[in-house]
Amino acid sequence: MIFRHSLRSRIIIAFCFFGGVLGSVFAIIVYISLDYIDDSLIDNRLKQEIDHLSRHYQLNSEVAIPTSPHIKAYLGTTSMPAPFKEMVVRFSEGLHEAYLGKEEYHIAVMTLPNHDNPMYLLYEVSTLEFTEKRKFRIAMVLVTGVIMVAGLGLWIGWLTSRKVIAPVIYLAQKVNKTGPDNLPTDLSKHFYKDEVGVLAQALEQSMQRVEAFVDREQRFTRNASHELRTPVAVIKGAVELLQKKLDNPAAAVQRPLNRIDRSVANMENIIEALLWLSRERASINRQAPFVVLPVVRDTIEQNRKLIAGKPVDINLVAKADPVLKVPSSLFQIALANLIRNAVDHTANGTITVYVHDDRVVVSDTGEGIAQNDLSAVTQPYVRGSGSKGFGLGLTIVKRLCDKLDWQFHIQSEINIGTTAELIFNSSER
Repeated sequence: MIFRHSLRSRIIIAFCFFGGVLGSVFAIIVYISLDYIDDSLIDNRLKQEIDHLSRHYQLNSEVAIPTSPHIKAYLGTTSMPAPFKEMVVRFSEGLHEAYLGKEEYHIAVMTLPNHDNPMYLLYEVSTLEFTEKRKFRIAMVLVTGVIMVAGLGLWIGWLTSRKVIAPVIYLAQKVNKTGPDNLPTDLSKHFYKDEVGVLAQALEQSMQRVEAFVDREQRFTRNASHELRTPVAVIKGAVELLQKKLDNPAAAVQRPLNRIDRSVANMENIIEALLWLSRERASINRQAPFVVLPVVRDTIEQNRKLIAGKPVDINLVAKADPVLKVPSSLFQIALANLIRNAVDHTANGTITVYVHDDRVVVSDTGEGIAQNDLSAVTQPYVRGSGSKGFGLGLTIVKRLCDKLDWQFHIQSEINIGTTAELIFNSSER
């Protein structure tokens, strides 16, 4: 799940939304209450008039004149105007509301003692009740109030959010200031056991696991550096001793010795490259530039044994002879992996290594890679169906290029071939 809004924005929006909802509910209640109170006051006034007329009729046996000029009293419907007759004929005893044109009337129907005809009180309330214009004005006032309440909620949310997210900001700053060598393992002591405290404790536990992992990696690097270099040095010394002891070794002996010597040198390069990749901040020795073309030739010769017995040939096309200011072992490891990868996926055809001024290109006429799989070939343990390796060669090449700030591009088509490019950083040349 991806949250598109920040925590502070969410707090501000929540306050603004709460203010808007609260103001709207209050406005609706006020608007309905005003209409209800208006009707209640008019009905109460009409009831008072009913009581007054009832007492007067009981005392004088006649209908008194209403006390309000807006109220008309009729005993029966004989003297009532025709429009009023049509309006009240359907009403029984009690209080009612009706409209006659645009005029609104509250009507009271009451039965007088010892009289067959009921008394009708017609209260014309059009000038007393809220008109549409008045209701519109009241609605505008209430809407303005809602907007003001929402704006107040926005302002309060803006002020409150700064204090609410202050612990989260502090926690983020503590984490951002850390590195592999100074991981924070005491974050929880700065917070109470609330939500942020739980988050800090979870981060603290993660940092402790990361610290233990980094420590294991550093110990492994130190041990590997010692344990791997020692047997390589022994083999290298033994080869040099044999070459000195044998003044003129036969070709049958010299070729294996040369192969062992090249393999030992290649193993030294591999060890140095892998140990260099394992360091968090690996420095590059730029004081020892090397010429690319001889290293390319040597790497091709070292890998020719891989095509023994296969109808495959490896060619070199030198279009330039660049000089790089990086350790030659790193370049050789990357190139060797590309050549081996090309050999593994070329059953019949040609592998060509092009050397340009700004790049080295390895092109083959092998089985190719599907377009859907190109993005995954540099991931660890991803390998083709014909590969004999562990799926780490192109991963190592990609990591080397990332460390050296080089570019690594692969283009491929099924049954046509694959082209891999190592594009050098301009500052390296």
